[in-house]
Amino acid sequence: MAQRNVILELSFSEARAANALSAAADAGVGAEAAALPGLETFVYDTSYPPVMLPKVIRIDTPSGELFDTQSAVSVTLEPEESTYLVRGTVEEEDLNNLTAAVKRREGIINVYADPEIQPMIVCPGSAAVGTDADVERLLCTAAMRRSGMNGAGVLVAVVDTGFNIAYLNGKGKHPTFDAARSWSYNPTAAPPGAVAVNHGTMCAYDVCIAAPDCTLLDVVLLRPMPAPRPGESVISGLLSDAIRAFRHLLDIMNAPRRPGDTRSMVVNNSWGVFSDSWDFPVGHSGNYSDNPAHPFNIIVASLERAGADILFAAGNCGADCPDGRCGGVTARTIRGANSSASVLSVAGVDTTSTRVGYSSIGPGRLTDRKPDISSYTHFRGSGVYAADGGTSAACPVAAGVVAAIRSRRPFNPSDSSTSPAAIRSLITSTATDLGPTGYDYAHGYGVINACELQRRIAPPIVIDNFCDRFPDICRNVWLCRRFPHLCERLIPVRPPIRPPFPIPPIPPLPEPPVPRLSGSAAMADAAAFADFIMTDPASAGLTPEEAAYIAGMLDTQSGQPSTPTPHYKKHDCGCE
Repeated sequence: MAQRNVILELSFSEARAANALSAAADAGVGAEAAALPGLETFVYDTSYPPVMLPKVIRIDTPSGELFDTQSAVSVTLEPEESTYLVRGTVEEEDLNNLTAAVKRREGIINVYADPEIQPMIVCPGSAAVGTDADVERLLCTAAMRRSGMNGAGVLVAVVDTGFNIAYLNGKGKHPTFDAARSWSYNPTAAPPGAVAVNHGTMCAYDVCIAAPDCTLLDVVLLRPMPAPRPGESVISGLLSDAIRAFRHLLDIMNAPRRPGDTRSMVVNNSWGVFSDSWDFPVGHSGNYSDNPAHPFNIIVASLERAGADILFAAGNCGADCPDGRCGGVTARTIRGANSSASVLSVAGVDTTSTRVGYSSIGPGRLTDRKPDISSYTHFRGSGVYAADGGTSAACPVAAGVVAAIRSRRPFNPSDSSTSPAAIRSLITSTATDLGPTGYDYAHGYGVINACELQRRIAPPIVIDNFCDRFPDICRNVWLCRRFPHLCERLIPVRPPIRPPFPIPPIPPLPEPPVPRLSGSAAMADAAAFADFIMTDPASAGLTPEEAAYIAGMLDTQSGQPSTPTPHYKKHDCGCE
């Protein structure tokens, strides 16, 4: 007989709270008998401990709907206020009896679907369009990095099959890996950072396209299937495991902070539910796809309220090339959390900004206007597959851009302009429109425009009359290439002058003084320091004028060539 995976929501008890807290500290702890009420038709999975689900507090809900986008909501994490989730199986024919029994039992709140979840892998057969180098160019990653938008100081949780950090390093990607704060459904069988190269490694690679200096968390959620049938995915998981994973991320976001600790977290999810047959029927109180009160939808919203930027792939059920798991259904396939108002839902376009045929089309099930944005996919990149494809690849490319934004605009709970909603609004408002004018269900608000995002977040420093005052520094080719806005005036060409430092005099510099450098390593250090002070001179205690002057003189100290060029052009770097 067929069995259903289900989740039970239980009320608070001291035994459940203690069991949940123990499991949060030790991944090997399972469900204890004292925490589980007896049910005749239900078989508990005792390897799955109670998971604490935050209580939602509705501060202002004009429509009366949970998580109404116009309402202000909050959550409480107090154990006594929380409910507790456990999981198990029930025979298909006993599901209705279980639902009825739950309503009669004190201490059991509801029964929910625990559908299978699978990665959004690409439809096979079509060749890659472009490479990750093309994606870097389209995202203006060089300008982003010069502006300090590189993912540094930002946690990026790749919630997937796990990634292999050694493989990433071998492919030239060197993010920081935080093993201590990573998570796995089974740390022994699937150790974070060291799993076999698979779908999650592709996702981690694609995050690093725009955020090479981010800190990766490996959240190993999906697992290989032992014997998949033809046409089935070789990777799968359960939504109840995703609840545990998100609870872990919520604990990280709410952990006590030490000075200098980051509060910025980006969460990439390139997976979802492919078929309504995996879920409870629409209208059932335990339904996931259309029900904002499902525990996973609640914990996603709770993590977003804590300050995390959450991205979900829109899915691969587009009418032109639907994944076989879609069962031929191509309408309203952006289900559950993939369509939440609390997340950025990501569709796919290739490197020519043409929508890929498998990208799911809205509207979404929880929120009408889904997907939110399109991002690049189906390019040759990680080498895990012939193409980094599907909305599986589009999502981490966009997640890397969000992480790059967070390097310059970190989350601050007291500043609404840094909220996840504000970042989503920034991304959608700067997107390059595709398809019909304005929002459309195929492309969202358009393709992500990281070039415009960089200009919005790190506009160039404009210094009036700088080149009139310091013409010899403006003749510095290296400086003009890196900061072309300094060299907008026409400067007569003459041999470079290397006066002793500093000439002309400037106000006293902040301590410590600019170090004297030499050698090739010094050139790199000088360039990095010049980027830093030109991006944010105030943080270095400098005026823009002083920052530009020091940037030019750093070149003189480091020995970087400063060969003059035939002529300079207005509004150009002066280098032809």
